[in-house]
Amino acid sequence: MPDQPDDRYQDILERIATRRPFARAHQQKKPARPHDQALDLLNAFDTWSDLVLREYSRILCHGPKTVRGAAWSGVVIWYHSRGYHGYQQLRILGVWAHYVADDIVVSAGIRELPYRAPVFDPGAFRHNITGGFQLYYQDKGQPPGAADHLLFRANFTGKDRLKLREKLRAIADQWRQQQARG
Repeated sequence: MPDQPDDRYQDILERIATRRPFARAHQQKKPARPHDQALDLLNAFDTWSDLVLREYSRILCHGPKTVRGAAWSGVVIWYHSRGYHGYQQLRILGVWAHYVADDIVVSAGIRELPYRAPVFDPGAFRHNITGGFQLYYQDKGQPPGAADHLLFRANFTGKDRLKLREKLRAIADQWRQQQARG
């Protein structure tokens, strides 16, 4: 009879050990899209996040953020000039993975977006622009087009990922130096 409380105690400990932790739903992993996998292999998010951590004298920089469309994915940062009228023109620096024919292509570029909201409220703008640019500029962050400034474009292959990663690092370093010079 004295063994029953110990057995009951051991049973309770085993049930606790096999139970899921609180506040964590069972996560189902979705298969990553090829675009997202390419950007992960290029370390794009970390490369762009280094740019945002710095202080620049002429611009305010926000992000990075992952943006997606039906046939593309990208990592972008967005920036605008300092001052009251700096909101009128936003620039997006990004790297995108998208299809051209059957190949995944990596593009890096700068896109310029005009302000499109009907009114400008500086307090709301300052608060909301840190989380995203879609509200004020009505853009989803798609890859650069013909009117945008293309910095780099290359086909993505797994064996060339280190070269592409170095190229993105060089683009980030060059952009940072341009912003530091003013």
